[in-house]
Amino acid sequence: MSQPPREFDRLIRVTLALFAIGLGVWVLLAGHAYRQEYSGMGWTWHRGDKNFIEITLVPADQTNLACASDKVAEGGLHCAFGADKKPRPDANTPGTTLSPYCTLSGDMFLGANLWESIAKSGTPMPTTRFTVLCDFDIVGGLHSAALRWKPDGPFEAAQKTLPVGTLHDCTIPP
Repeated sequence: MSQPPREFDRLIRVTLALFAIGLGVWVLLAGHAYRQEYSGMGWTWHRGDKNFIEITLVPADQTNLACASDKVAEGGLHCAFGADKKPRPDANTPGTTLSPYCTLSGDMFLGANLWESIAKSGTPMPTTRFTVLCDFDIVGGLHSAALRWKPDGPFEAAQKTLPVGTLHDCTIPP
């Protein structure tokens, strides 16, 4: 006849079970936080997606914003500067030069054709900070980019892979 488990043995088993459950929950939560922090392309940024986004700008951003990279994305999309921070020969190709932008929710991306699309809309350019609504067609991602936020500012390496694509059908809401 076997002896019933002692109280101490039961306590050890319950403690180990709780520890295992806690460890499992921690691993799941830590993995989720890691993906959010280090995945450059969040759950809404996927190649081939056509996202409707809202961007905040000032008119000076047309000349202030730039990126530097030797990489060329699908469709010939490229930064105005090479990795050596010198202007690329194809830097002024209309509709293909990438610049860094941020959505209202704080997501950073590299987009081309913004200013051309705003000009096509026929809406006069505001003189102060404004919001623009655009369709963003994502063609890929760029990890090796450096970003500049003003013409005399330094280029700083992007910390994440940034979505790359073309902006079109941009409108400035009334």
